[in-house]
Amino acid sequence: MPSTIYNLVQNFLMGGAIVASISYIGTFMDPLLGAIWWSFPVSLLPTIYFMKKNKKNNKYIAKFTLSTTFALILLLISCLCLSYFISRESGLLMPILKSASIWLISSIIFYFTIKYLHLEKKFL
Repeated sequence: MPSTIYNLVQNFLMGGAIVASISYIGTFMDPLLGAIWWSFPVSLLPTIYFMKKNKKNNKYIAKFTLSTTFALILLLISCLCLSYFISRESGLLMPILKSASIWLISSIIFYFTIKYLHLEKKFL
């Protein structure tokens, strides 16, 4: 168990460093560069490393990354909505809440569509 906690802390630190670098680049260098750096699946690296450390085989990890690829549809929807809401409102809280709600509804639809069409074997 302590090994698992250590690995989670390691993931947390790597993930935090990744988010910090994206925030810095997007804020102080160039928003496009920040977005491009964010598009590289750096946040997946600690996750798949953690899976490997916990003895998940490469087939399992490959299916996880494939699932992530299809879940990018949800990311696209939520980012487009967030951009739309931010451009029309002065604050950030309501656009975030609205886009998070749309993400949640879209995620539920996505999940049950996969289940209903019996595609889960293609994902995990």
